Amino acid sequence: MEKLGIKEKQLLPSRTVFHGIVPGLSCSPIGKVKIDVLFDDKDHFRREPIWFEVVDLDSPYHALLGRPALAKFMAVPHYAYLKMKMPGTKCIITIAGDYQKSAACAAASSWLAESLVIAEEKCILKRVVTMASKQPDMPSDPKDTEAQGSFQPAKETKKIALDPLHPERHTIVGTNLDSK
Repeated sequence: MEKLGIKEKQLLPSRTVFHGIVPGLSCSPIGKVKIDVLFDDKDHFRREPIWFEVVDLDSPYHALLGRPALAKFMAVPHYAYLKMKMPGTKCIITIAGDYQKSAACAAASSWLAESLVIAEEKCILKRVVTMASKQPDMPSDPKDTEAQGSFQPAKETKKIALDPLHPERHTIVGTNLDSK
């Protein structure tokens, strides 16, 4: 944005939220701006005004063209060949990518996503530790907790063996239950 000479006061408000740029995190733009995008050269070109959402995020990418921009240019991308084709003033315009730059951007983007996820996980962990430190201490003896409010039957109960060969397998039922 700064290299293009666009000032923050030129940005219009945006209600967009990006999900999935970084797994598990969302990102809100600081604004949006319309910029003329030009492909090819002065003799054979294609130019369209495109809305860009501006995000304050470290990224190896300068700009990303989404489906609306590709539709406006009537562009067809081929990700495996790093090529994009679109109609121009005279014939088809072919834009070729660079495999080394693409690999470098993918690696940098992966590192960025990983570092942002780690930072978010640290914040969550800090909140959990803070909440845990504010909780009252639990008694060390489980019998103490029973006295404080554990479940107590309202009527008399009896144990009924579920398996005569395994007496530890039993159920507890109320003695005042109907025989049906």
